[in-house]
Formats: sequence, C-alpha cells, structure tokens
Amino acid sequence: MQHLHPSMMERYEIPAHIPARVRAVQFGLGEALLGVADRLIDAALPELGIACVPPDGPRGGDGADPAALLREQEGLYTLLVRGYRGETPVKREVVVQSIVRVVEGEEALKALAAEPELAIALVDTQSPTLDRELAPAARLLAARWAAGLGGLAFVCLGERADCGEGICNALAALCGDAILGEWLRDACAFYPALADGLAYRADAHEAARQCAEMNYADGMLHLAEPYARMAIQAPAAFAARLGLGDGGDIEIVDDLSPVLSQKRRLFDAGLFAMAAPGWLLGCDTLADCMKHERLRAFVGRTYYDELLPADPEARRVAAPYVIQCFERFENPLSPNGILRVGRPLLRRFARGALPVMRDWAAENFEPPRCLSFALAATIMLYAGARPDGEGVYRVARGKQSQVIDDDPEALAVFATLSHDMPPEALAYAALADRELWNGADLREIDGLEQRVALDIANMQRDPAYLPEAPAE
Repeated sequence: MQHLHPSMMERYEIPAHIPARVRAVQFGLGEALLGVADRLIDAALPELGIACVPPDGPRGGDGADPAALLREQEGLYTLLVRGYRGETPVKREVVVQSIVRVVEGEEALKALAAEPELAIALVDTQSPTLDRELAPAARLLAARWAAGLGGLAFVCLGERADCGEGICNALAALCGDAILGEWLRDACAFYPALADGLAYRADAHEAARQCAEMNYADGMLHLAEPYARMAIQAPAAFAARLGLGDGGDIEIVDDLSPVLSQKRRLFDAGLFAMAAPGWLLGCDTLADCMKHERLRAFVGRTYYDELLPADPEARRVAAPYVIQCFERFENPLSPNGILRVGRPLLRRFARGALPVMRDWAAENFEPPRCLSFALAATIMLYAGARPDGEGVYRVARGKQSQVIDDDPEALAVFATLSHDMPPEALAYAALADRELWNGADLREIDGLEQRVALDIANMQRDPAYLPEAPAE
C-alpha cells in the first residue's frame, strides 16, 4: 500500500497547497495542535507554513515515534472528519499540509531560528510533555537573541486566560540570562488561546481499517469531529499580521475569559457528568451514552437544572451552545470513546463542575444532585484504577480493560482505594485528600460527603443505579 507522501498526492487526486516557506513553529505533536490548531491553520492560513519541533527526550508511549512518522510523510497527515452539522452528515478526509518541516537536532534548530520570516510560535500549555517542549523553544529563542533577530508571537493553547504569562515566565526561567530574559519579555508576545474540538490520533486497529478504505497508509491518521474552534486573545493587529479575515473558525478576541467560561461550565461539566456514569453503565462511546434513555435524561437534567442556571450568560444566549454540545455528544459517525475523549476527567471536574457545585451549595446549603452523583461515579471508577506495570493505569469492566489518562499523582492516590470499600470510608478518603483536588477538602461543601457516600452505596448495591428525577 502506498504511504502518504507529497509524491503520491497528484496520483490520488489530493489537492496540494503545501506552503512554500516557514513562518511559524510549533513545539510538540499533541492532539490540540495536530487535531485542532494545524487543521484550522491549514484551512484558513494555507500559506503560513509550520515547522514542527518535537519534545526533547523519549518519543511515543505506544512504541511509535510520531516525529519520525511525520518526518517520513514530510509533515503530511490525514484527518478524518466525521459527524453532523445540524441535520447534515459530514464525512470527509482532509490531508493537512500546514506542517512543512519536522525539526530534529541542534543544527536544524539553529537553522530554524535563523529563518527570516519566522514570526509565530504555537505551544500547547496542557501537554503532558510541556517541559520537554519548552526546552527547545528556549534554545531557539536564545539563538534568535544571539543573532540579533526579532522575537516571536506565541499562541499559547490552554484553558486559562493567564496561560500566556505562564509560558513567558517558564521560558524566561529556562533561558536564565537576565539580558536575554529582558529581550524575551520585550520582543516576544504571549497570547492565550483556546483550541476547542474533539480529535485524537487513531490507534493501530482503527488506522488499519481506515487506511484500507483510503487505499493508502498514514502513520499519523487522526479522527476529528466537524466542530473545531480556535480563539486567540490578541490585538486586532495580530489578525492582520496573520492574514485572518472576519468570521471563520479562528477568532481574535479581546477577552478569552467568556469563551473559556462557556466551554468549562457547559461542555466540560456536561462531559464530566456523563463520562463515569456512562462507563459504569456499560457504554463505550459518547453516542452510546446519548442512546441510553435513562442516562440521556440524567444528562438533560444536569444541564437544565444545574448547569444552565449557574451560567452567567442568559439562558437564551447559552442555549444554542448547549444544543451544539448535544450534537457533539451524539455524533454517531466517530467512535468517541468515553474515557479517551473525556480525559482528563479530574481537570474537567475542577474547571467546569466544581465551581457550579460550590456556588449551588453556598446558595442552597446542599450540593447539586446530578453533579454530586457524577462525582461519586468518578470516585467509583477511579478507585478501580490499577497500574499495569508499565506506568499506565487501567480500569476493568468485566473482561474489558481501558486506559485511564489523568494526573499520575492523583491516579496513584486512587490506586490505594477500592470501589468496594465501605461507602462512608471511600467518600471520606477521596473527598478529604487535598492532593486530588488542587489543595481543597471537598468535605467542606455542604452535604457533599453524605450525598457521595449515599450514591456510592446505591451504586455498590445496584450497578445500574442512576438518580431519578424528583417528583413534581
């Protein structure tokens, strides 16, 4: 089978628009970059041209080296878009061509630093290998400073409005030299950004199946939903610098906070509410959850009774976004595995559901019913996580085993617990452990410990348990 490469594109009738020059650099090969940012840049800014710098150190947790695979394909990879836009099914293959070079080795990094048109840098601030990605970024900046070249505008993908400042501080610490640090802060810009969309690299089984249908091999095949959005908090002049017009899926905004708040409190919290209950009820994908009549009703109550009333926007404004969330959850054309796309669940809880729970309890002197149950289900799920001997944590459901991808320190704590512990003991151990909740003791939320213990007891007694709607 022919392997994806520029030389075969004409024969396969794949339209080519490979950029002629490099104007941007990205550090890392994570899903937020390849699955969302590079895809949108390829569509909206086809002349940008990105050089990809892999992280320092070992590559690939699955035995593969993504950087080597991408280099063999000269930066090309296929992204399969599957899902719905309203009532219209979307099923297309996109060969993303925005990456024109994979940079490895110090000489290649120095040569990239000397590129006269290099102006933009992309960093995924939530990457698990961020430290190893920032190390070559610091060396590239040092080389530009030593050569008397200009700084770069960093687009910092993350979930915090201050993530740009965090990257600036981290790079300044890595660079060390006080004069270089001053140049970095004066000559470079750091813009926080959100890359929003469900996308992931296909596993070996899925890749083999899809490549057989495409009739060419692609070692970096990605699957994605139609929805994709990148919002960048930057001056209007940055849009002109990029060559962005109005509208489109890449937006320049004055304030990223409202965009982040909507995603956290509606999409992240909703996904958290269904993930652990769905897995425990036997669902494998988000679409399975939406087909489960009782679980779908539970998720609907979570939104209508708890998430929408807590949203600072008017319900009229938030409602279209919620409809879009359900369309994404229901996607029957993409195998969005619950625990894969829900990862990391603890972070989604902390940034989306926990603020709602705190506000609700402060006003009502009790925790919100649905989100409390979702937390209890998450504790039950994670208390079954065990290391597999290779540093990976897994949970079992019958004969099925699934990887849990979350904070390793938190998973190590949960591995000392068990889902068949006495309910009161399990609720106390999980909620009181500040290492799990960013230093917080969740027992301080009115009624939460008792509510979680009762839900754990109900799930231990009946694995199919879900809270029923309150009687009218």
